[in-house]
Amino acid sequence: MAVRLDLNIAESSRDYSRLDSTIYNRARVSALNVMVVGAGALGNEVIKNLTLLGVGAIYIVDRDVIESSNLTRSVLFCVPHVEQIIAKQTWKAEFAASRVSEMNPEVRSVPIVNEIADIGLGVLARMDLIFSCLDNELARLELSWSCQRVNVPFIDAGLGTTNYSSGLISIFPGIAGPCYACRKGRQRRREILQELDGIEDPCWMKERRLEQQGTVSTTPLMASVIAAMQVEAGFRHVLTSAVSSSEEGRSIRVTLAPEPQMESFSFGVSPDCPLHESRVGEIIKLSGHRSAEISVAELIAATKDGIQCEEGGILCLDWPLIVEAGCRRCGRVWQPMMRKARFQRVASCPSCGNTSLVEREVLTSIDASSPWASMTLAQLGLPLNHIHEVYWGGSANSRKYVELSGDWRDES
Repeated sequence: MAVRLDLNIAESSRDYSRLDSTIYNRARVSALNVMVVGAGALGNEVIKNLTLLGVGAIYIVDRDVIESSNLTRSVLFCVPHVEQIIAKQTWKAEFAASRVSEMNPEVRSVPIVNEIADIGLGVLARMDLIFSCLDNELARLELSWSCQRVNVPFIDAGLGTTNYSSGLISIFPGIAGPCYACRKGRQRRREILQELDGIEDPCWMKERRLEQQGTVSTTPLMASVIAAMQVEAGFRHVLTSAVSSSEEGRSIRVTLAPEPQMESFSFGVSPDCPLHESRVGEIIKLSGHRSAEISVAELIAATKDGIQCEEGGILCLDWPLIVEAGCRRCGRVWQPMMRKARFQRVASCPSCGNTSLVEREVLTSIDASSPWASMTLAQLGLPLNHIHEVYWGGSANSRKYVELSGDWRDES
């Protein structure tokens, strides 16, 4: 979805004076654009804290609907007639955004019902701070990689790391620091990087990993504790220069039972991590162009100025893209235009519903001579508000980064 970032914050009807002597003073906090990814138990508490502090705007990302199991841990969803809200299969992101507006009309709230990897990099690049309240490693890795590419601090947190009275907060400072994969061991890093690229592990390996991980219950008590620490750590990082200049990542592990413990440690960039070579450079903004109107070939041609290269340009895709698939049962062939990792999780045959599918054609890049180059970016399923990378091999300035200004129009 396309979103706008212009803020029109009304004259304050709240007394923020007791925060003036803290890092949360009104002038600084009200200028921040913040994203919260995941609107479950932890995300609810983070959103609540940001709303009370009066940030300028909160972008809430979640792709799930409200369920009855959320009501014992998610304060924003506890409202009268919640049964009707559940029956209507209401999106978490949209309902949480409406609750922000009720709690503090001075905070602009924007719901985004999508997976993080399907949100354009241009949206993330306009954030001052991004809070990860996710519950799976692949989504964390996708978000961490995207944040690092556009140099936005990423504050991750999780519940139940040891038992239901525990949690972990981690600060990833941005372009010069470590990413989420850097903190993993070599074997686990290899596995999640394969998942990132949509490369399936053998079933026995996945089953063994799930058995080893098990399931840890979470409570609203730890969600409240960890969310408060997550917001505190994030704000101190962006509002305190001595902290934000650090190139190290930092983690805080908290356990309240059976004995209260708190451990803080730092970590750096892993020399074995391959995710530090795709940073976004200077951005070319194509005025008036929109994803629904411009083809891949036209986008490539628009970046040719100043390029001395006999080879043609290539649009580099962030994730492998399934452009043609087939059904093993009924033989139906269709064009999903979907990220490979997502296709493997959610795709089914549009004719018979079968999930045993064949990936007939997968793209990682598109050159100007490709038959797919005549399609628009929207027809290929590429995100709105994205920063596209075009590679011109052999030239001095071989990589161009392009953003379409027309995508930022209001769209229904």
